[in-house]
Order: sequence, then structure tokens, then C-alpha cells
Amino acid sequence: MAGIYIHVPFCYSRCSYCDFYKTTDQSLKHEYIKAICKEIELNSQFFLNNVVNTLYFGGGTPSTLSCNELAIIFEKLKKSSDNFSPAEITMEVNPDDVTDAYVEELVVLGVNRISMGIQSFSDDHLRKMNRRHNSSQAIDAIRILKSHGIKNISIDLIYGLPYMSFDQWKSNVQKALDLDVAHVSAYHLTFEKGTPYYDYLKKGIFKEIEEDDSVRQFDYLVKEMEQNGFINYEISNFCKPFSQSHHNSNYWTGEKYLGLGPSAHSFDGNKRLWNFCDLQKYCAFVQNGGVYFEEEELTRIDRYNELVMLGLRTKEGIDVNRLKAILNTELNVYFQDEIRNQIEHGNIQIVDNYYRVTDDKRFITDRIISELFYITD
Repeated sequence: MAGIYIHVPFCYSRCSYCDFYKTTDQSLKHEYIKAICKEIELNSQFFLNNVVNTLYFGGGTPSTLSCNELAIIFEKLKKSSDNFSPAEITMEVNPDDVTDAYVEELVVLGVNRISMGIQSFSDDHLRKMNRRHNSSQAIDAIRILKSHGIKNISIDLIYGLPYMSFDQWKSNVQKALDLDVAHVSAYHLTFEKGTPYYDYLKKGIFKEIEEDDSVRQFDYLVKEMEQNGFINYEISNFCKPFSQSHHNSNYWTGEKYLGLGPSAHSFDGNKRLWNFCDLQKYCAFVQNGGVYFEEEELTRIDRYNELVMLGLRTKEGIDVNRLKAILNTELNVYFQDEIRNQIEHGNIQIVDNYYRVTDDKRFITDRIISELFYITD
């Protein structure tokens, strides 16, 4: 099985924390859609050699595209294969783009899963993040989606905000639970270089919250989610039974995927490829037959590090047999020494032939991963 990711770079405004590739210039939409369709043609072998089970529109803000514009891309995808019919089709949307008419058309196109960036239910927080919706619009958007039969709804929340109290975080979690959605993704704020929030941090306007406060927010999130029937199947992702993101799960288990659009990444089992992070350059090179991406062949060490990084973030963990297939003598000696240390410190346990982070150490998963990485000089 394989997946397709389509990066839609357009946004109407820039969120203060976001470092994903995006543009507020809407003038190149027509050229973008032509380039996406051309890139689909250029990857005809992918469609011939793989059964596509997931399609994901990410961004940017995919809901800046009209359904007529989306329909052109869907039609091209369908022509790429005799049986193009992904079981899961996800689209990221902004709450204020969700209308009855828009959702009705999305359903006709085949979209059956929505990922919505709510981030917070505090209007004050939303203004500080330069989000263009308010909490009422977010709640109304979920009502509209459900009224059109879309039940597989995921919402994003951000914790670790420098201006958010613990009680405000508790309120966000409870409001998310009250909405009765199938999936919640919760991410700790990171100050990414090139964003306004990074500048605020460097100027002393913002200060990172204490790690103890971050842990408290995370622990509350996990406890409340699990008590309400959600599974913490990946460190930042919670789902009701059978409602995990199959597309993202494919990333974590090493399945092949094709990325279309500027800045999109692909993986063919041996190589990583990434498209130019420049919309004009991407469109020009795709249309004119130029090379519009860079690539790298994964070494054994790369594959080991990626397996550690992706596997330990999941509830299931790292498959021991899959790991053994990667390790050579040198890597095995290194890994056995490091994993023994992690087990002795109570960070890692072996469950059903999988190495997994112990429940009480989930918040420091990234630290554990970094200690297991094999770094060459």
C-alpha cells in the first residue's frame, strides 16, 4: 500500500508560529494546479506500481482551493490509474472556510476525513497566533461537517503556549472532548526560526514555559484523552478505536508515499525526495521538464535512525525483527549498549517483541530518541 500527499501552499494569512512552506499570494493558483497535474503525469510509474490507499491534502491551507479547483486534481488522479480509489481521503481545512456548500462538494469529490487546525478555543489565544477564525466558527464547523455525514474529524490543538495557563489548557482539552470528534492531534509549541514567535523569543517578548509545566499539560492531556476512550497511538496523536490516521501511520511504518507540490516529500523505499520550497520555481521546472526536486539515497545508518525516530513515537514501538534486518555488527553493538541503558533507567520496555517507550516517560520521547541515534563524526 502507498500514500499520496499534496501540498497546497496557499494561505490567506500567516500564523505566527508556523514554519511550513506557504504563500499569501493567490495569483499562482492556476499555474499551481497545472503543475500538480503535470507532476502526476511525470510520476506515472508510481501509480502503475503501487496501490494507493490514502490521499492527504496538507498545507498551507488546502481549503483555500475551491471545489472546482480540487476537482481538476481529483480528475487527473483518477486518470492516473484504472482503480484509483483511496480508502482514506483527508483534507486539512481552516474552520472559517467550512460552509454547507463547500462540505457538500467535498463529499461529492470523495473526501471522507477532515483535519482542522483549531489550535485553541480561546479567542485571545487565536488572535495572538494570528489565526483567522474564532472559537465559535470552529465549533460551528464541526457541526456542519457532521451534518453532511463526515464523522472522521481530527482537530489540532497547541499546548506549551507562553501565555496559556494550566486552567486554560484544561478548558481546551475539555471543549475538544465535548465536541465528540474521532481524532485529536496535540503539539507542543516550538519556536521555529523564521517565524514571528521565534523573533519574540529572541527579543524576550516571549519566554519558553518551564519543562515541569509542559509535562503537567501533557500528562493532563493523556489522562483525559485515555479516560474518554482515546488511544494515544503516537506521541502527539489520539484517536477513538479504528479512527487513526492511516496516512500518517504509513509514514511511521515506512510505507512508500508520493509527495506532490512545492516542498512535498516522497519516499520510494530507498530514497527520500523533496520538491523545491519555492512555488514559482516549482511550477516553472515542472512545466518545462526540469528537475524540480532533490534526493538522497538512505544509508543503513539513515534507515536505523529513521526507524528509531518514527517507531518510538508510536504506542506500538519498534518491531524487533524489522530492526534486526537493518542492523549490521557495528550498529548492533551500539544499539545493544544504548538500549540496555534505556531499559535500566526505565525509559524503554520490550512488549510483544517491540521496543516501546514506557508510559510514564512519553513526554521525554524525543530525548530518548536522540540518545539512541547513531551519529557519525
